[in-house]
Amino acid sequence: MIEDKSGDLLKFIVPTEEPLRVLLIESVGYLKALREKLPKAEIYAVVQDEDICTEECYTGLGVHWTVLDYMSEPLSFEREFFDIVMGDQCLEQVGNPQDIASGFGLYIKSTGCFMTTFTNARYWRIIRALMQGHFYHICSHIFSKNEMLNLLFASFYKDASFAPVEDDYSNDADFIKKLEQFGFENLDGDLGIRTWMVMATKSSPEILELKRYYTPAVRREMVNRLRRVEFGIDIEPNLKALVELWNREKIFPAYIANFILETIMHTKDFLTNCVLGLYAFGEKTLAKELVEEMERAYGFHQDYQLVADWQVQLATGKVDAMAFNPKMAHDNYDEKAAKSLPADQRVAFITCVNNEDWYRECELYLRNLTIPAGMGIELIPVRNASSMCQGYNQGMRQTDAKYKVYIHQDTLIVNPDFISDMLRIFADKAVGAMGVIGCRSLPSSGIWWDGMRMVGRVLHACESESVVDSICNEVDGTCVEVEAIDGLLVATQVDLPWREDLFTGWHFYEISQCKELQRRGYKVVVPKQESYWCIHSPKEKPLDPSYKKYQKIFLKEYGNELDPEI
Repeated sequence: MIEDKSGDLLKFIVPTEEPLRVLLIESVGYLKALREKLPKAEIYAVVQDEDICTEECYTGLGVHWTVLDYMSEPLSFEREFFDIVMGDQCLEQVGNPQDIASGFGLYIKSTGCFMTTFTNARYWRIIRALMQGHFYHICSHIFSKNEMLNLLFASFYKDASFAPVEDDYSNDADFIKKLEQFGFENLDGDLGIRTWMVMATKSSPEILELKRYYTPAVRREMVNRLRRVEFGIDIEPNLKALVELWNREKIFPAYIANFILETIMHTKDFLTNCVLGLYAFGEKTLAKELVEEMERAYGFHQDYQLVADWQVQLATGKVDAMAFNPKMAHDNYDEKAAKSLPADQRVAFITCVNNEDWYRECELYLRNLTIPAGMGIELIPVRNASSMCQGYNQGMRQTDAKYKVYIHQDTLIVNPDFISDMLRIFADKAVGAMGVIGCRSLPSSGIWWDGMRMVGRVLHACESESVVDSICNEVDGTCVEVEAIDGLLVATQVDLPWREDLFTGWHFYEISQCKELQRRGYKVVVPKQESYWCIHSPKEKPLDPSYKKYQKIFLKEYGNELDPEI
């Protein structure tokens, strides 16, 4: 193994008087210089050798010591506790580097970062040794720059910066030239780089700036209310609440404009609702300031012209406040009336709930769906479920509605015509279930997102400050048959018990249900979506250890029914 090289990661750290929290993983050689750069930081160090904690050279540095083997024992800190987690080559000796990288991420603030060094798999000496029949890294992981980047992104880091470690090793220019002649691209000169440094952040640079200001609760309230304005739900009261929030928290227009840029997708609808609404109740100055800042923020965005057009209207006074005609949220949930309808004229929305704030937002959008004539809806929250299957079975038993929509509490149905669109799909009685994203054919792992032909669309809003429109392969026609769908939304017109005898946790429940329907000859489909039907807001986190347990259960039960594509 190439020896550790300390003292280089500090190049990523800017000296500051801020009281940052820093965690060192084994690399105690950084301690003295780290204390000089960060005099007011709380410095923690994790080491396996308890004798290190008492060494005289570290006395007086104010270090909080923890003795454990980070490769096999969980860290004993609060979640999102540290601004920086750092350590040389701390992913090279572990069994599963991605588990460790994502595990470190649990303890890093959303504005924080992870720093490490790693041996470059493309270093010319390693390639030469391979050509000579030697590989000296059997007991360690080495990475190319691209492989490390992929690992970090898979571990929920959003951005990464790389820099070479400067060393005294000489390069063989002739050998490197031969490698280039053989077809080895010398990317960033990396054939001559022995070790890379990397700093991975929990947020992209744009989102990082948004997170530096205001509390998570304030940012969550702001995105909820902005999104309601975007989709025309209670525009006036939500705009008034936003103005009150902005004034109370002293949120400045430039910040609001950048927040809107990162979180709002339907710029035209949002601007119409927002500007006319602000004008209607006397906030003309704020409307002008906001659009002015949005024009700056949207400089290179595809919707820049929409913003610029509003800027012209505001500047010339051609804004008709009388055109503001907001719709108020309408409560479609009349339990007594809905239950008096025949079963085939009712849709039940069933949700396992353990977070009331999330469910209230989910419920708000459900209450604002357009209900076709003659149809009714029921809302069935299931609390204290022991598993997803158990909760869904409990919800199923509470209603005889023909159409059931099993929906996550953190999913918002933003397609107002969802019910009509669903009923058109279910006009084909051979269709047993519908989802919004899935895969045509399950791979041998049983994990749908590992499939070769994923289809569908969903907007992912894993953070309050950003959204990602996840579009898979296009759907030809009104829908396409798939083998599995994601559990964020599962709509059915056929009742089958969820396999709570097998799946006693929170994984593989929806894939199992798809296979149960297919065993009985029903199709599972994903519809064509011109615009996304749902916004899903899951918290990014490493897979729960029980995931693999249920994966094995799934493969034991259904593995011989899979026909994976090659």
